[in-house]
Amino acid sequence: MATPFQVNISISAGADFQQEFVVTNPDFTPIDITGFTFLAKLAKHPTAIDAAVSTSGVPVYDFVSFDTSVVDGKAGKYAITMGAAKTSLLEEGKYLYNVVLVNNNGEKSPAVNGLVFVDVAFGALG
Repeated sequence: MATPFQVNISISAGADFQQEFVVTNPDFTPIDITGFTFLAKLAKHPTAIDAAVSTSGVPVYDFVSFDTSVVDGKAGKYAITMGAAKTSLLEEGKYLYNVVLVNNNGEKSPAVNGLVFVDVAFGALG
């Protein structure tokens, strides 16, 4: 499968967010991702644990999920999105995100990851 790459993104808290990506072969031709699914999450750091509900034996990780969709399967294009209601809950600052591709056989592989810079949208200021 394609090699994962790093892309840093920005999200304005209180605004809709969408970012599209293309899955390609090493020669940059698109991979047909028809029927594939994607998992995408945002967290303050890779091992962010929700201290309010975790126990020493059962850690619960603290993350926010993106919605994902295949935009054009034959062209290898997919998107991660987060609506304004969800982005408004994000505090300003730096986060990490990662996207995992799940192929038609259920096999998972990393697709993209990077930093997320969250700022307060001007419209959210009132």
